[in-house]
Amino acid sequence: MGEELLVTERIDAGAEFVRDFNDYVTVSVAFWIVPAESDDVFLYVASDDIDDENLDVAYGQALRKLSGKRNQWLDPFQIKLLNSSDPIAQDAIRIRDRYPAPLVTRYGGSSLGGTSIDGACIYPPTAALMATP
Repeated sequence: MGEELLVTERIDAGAEFVRDFNDYVTVSVAFWIVPAESDDVFLYVASDDIDDENLDVAYGQALRKLSGKRNQWLDPFQIKLLNSSDPIAQDAIRIRDRYPAPLVTRYGGSSLGGTSIDGACIYPPTAALMATP
């Protein structure tokens, strides 16, 4: 169920957002997940600079980065911002770093950070992502 929701256009739209958002805070890891038993997809973006104190400001910045960019593949309600220490972000970092590549890592495991999933796509480190158009 999950893999068909993680199409190239959605992955590309997420990469563009992450590159733009990285101008605001340094992105530690970004990834799409399809929660188990769901037809939804979410783009998780983690940074050491995001915490409970500035989460609302970070979401405001995310909306500004998306404003004027109508894209059927990325809706603001699909974005989840979190601190890099969150268990789901830590798992994504471990998986990404286990299979280093300048490409998106498709992950077919059944959970990420204790969250049951049907699939995930983890972006390469931000430096590699910034180098791609």
